[in-house]
Amino acid sequence: MNRRRDTSGPGQALEFEIWADLIKQSQGTLHVFLPLLDRGLDAVVHRMTDGRYIPIQIKGRGEAVEGMVEIVVRGDSLVDDSALLIGSLMYDVPDQLDLVVEEGTFKKLAARDVSQGHDFYSAAFSMHPNHSHWRPYLVPHSQLAERILGTSVAAAVSQLEPYRLEPSDRHNAWLGFLGEAEVIRRLAQTPRLDLFRPFPDLEMVEVLARDNVTGRFVGLQVKTATVAHQYGEAHIQIRKATLTAAATTWLVGLAWLDDADALHEECLLVPAADIRKIAIDDGAFLRINFHPSSPERTRQDPYRCKLAELHRAILDAGSGV
Repeated sequence: MNRRRDTSGPGQALEFEIWADLIKQSQGTLHVFLPLLDRGLDAVVHRMTDGRYIPIQIKGRGEAVEGMVEIVVRGDSLVDDSALLIGSLMYDVPDQLDLVVEEGTFKKLAARDVSQGHDFYSAAFSMHPNHSHWRPYLVPHSQLAERILGTSVAAAVSQLEPYRLEPSDRHNAWLGFLGEAEVIRRLAQTPRLDLFRPFPDLEMVEVLARDNVTGRFVGLQVKTATVAHQYGEAHIQIRKATLTAAATTWLVGLAWLDDADALHEECLLVPAADIRKIAIDDGAFLRINFHPSSPERTRQDPYRCKLAELHRAILDAGSGV
């Protein structure tokens, strides 16, 4: 049975259907990050089997004309040659095929036209292709996740530990949200960083930043803890179960000052691979005893960062990935 989507926003409805299908088809081995500020990419998919971040752009068509689906894309909306372009019908049809192709390849194979000073690229394909040059890039809609995984879903699931497929618990939800919102606000100070949030939240990375000049990604876990009066420390806890050593993943540690009703001006920016070097084993967690502006030298010193300079530090972190 065809599913009729909301006509008030058919393009966005198509996007969310594809995100939901990728999550369901992949059984949690693909995680979807949606943009907080739209600069051309509709999402970034995190492939958990190898840690790769894959930019995605969706282009929909309302209906087939004489059996052909035509996808037209304005040239300046193709922002990353390595991004995957998914062309799909907005209304389901039997044996539906979707176009799944890297943007760079799409530009080489598509018909190009110029209108009012802008480049436009178009591709036309049918649900029953014979000799079309798009045939290698046409994928049954039910196999979208498998195409992006590059392997069977069963093989992908077998590579992951069960904890990676479970949503992480939230401790002190209000303070955690406040910290994440502050980090997002700081990173939004530079137009070079495109920001994404995962939907659903299933892994260590809670905020994903993409440098739109270099195309590099930095995944952030944001942890916020209250500074205790007795020792002047904020106890930042990281669940061992979600910890990764990926070079693209970093921890941002924030300290909340109850008396000032504000975050401390100093934070921590720690590569995920270095967390164990400065943390204490605390059962199911690793704990970093963060003393902001400590008068004594500590193992945390190389990771101290001014909160006001966080956006620049993230750009520097991405340059080394």
